[in-house]
Amino acid sequence: MIIFDAHFHLDPAGRCVEAAKDFERAGGSALMLVSMPYLRAVRGKEDIIEEYEMLLSIAEKVRRETHIKVFTALGIHPARISEFSDVEEGKRVLEEAIDIAADYIAEKRACAIGEIGRPHYDVSEEVLEASNEVIEHAFEAAKDLGCAVIVHSESAERTYEDLSRIADIAGIDKKRVVKHFSPVTDDTHGLTPSIIATHSNARSACETMRKFMLESDYMDDTNRPGAVIGPRTLPRTVKKLLEEGFEEKVGRAMTDMPEEVFGIDLQDS
Repeated sequence: MIIFDAHFHLDPAGRCVEAAKDFERAGGSALMLVSMPYLRAVRGKEDIIEEYEMLLSIAEKVRRETHIKVFTALGIHPARISEFSDVEEGKRVLEEAIDIAADYIAEKRACAIGEIGRPHYDVSEEVLEASNEVIEHAFEAAKDLGCAVIVHSESAERTYEDLSRIADIAGIDKKRVVKHFSPVTDDTHGLTPSIIATHSNARSACETMRKFMLESDYMDDTNRPGAVIGPRTLPRTVKKLLEEGFEEKVGRAMTDMPEEVFGIDLQDS
């Protein structure tokens, strides 16, 4: 079976390709490599492009040194907005990052926008409103491209209703809105949940949810090794679920959902 991790980070300052090799040795065969903050600060186009090129360079290195199929999502992490004293300037930079990501996707150098969204911690109403406008901008860009958006936000179930409302305004196909680090819930308002692949979490998803993807949200942070979960965990969880009889749900999470949502081909050699 194809084993796909829907949300995986690699950092040149971390274990980087060695972590990807751990994923492969455990049985992993494909992953979505998602943008993360590489630079100390992002203030405009040059910084945005530098971060994106760093991620694409890592993706190429993983492809050269493993047999993993690597897909990429480009965006500037929503917590970056807190780095700006002027919220409107932060919003402008994050929206510029979405426009640049859209150019990369149009050129087939990436396949999704992400992760974008809003901070997962308490923020002012001004920051929340600006972040929601950034999300709407991303949804509109993704609708025009026909691609997916990976959303980082707080994990409360009510978040789905909020994101669904913004998706309606933007007119995006809701299945292409991926709620990263999703709670285990079937009340997703048509959005696609991506569940952290601990065994207990993934088993609960198999028992209660109609559709979902699985992710590690591996951070590749040497100060927090194995956070959120380690690169071997998702493949091991998938194998346990198969032993427990969840073949249909796991097959859908590993292949059908990623192909439908991200528009990728996991089965073509």
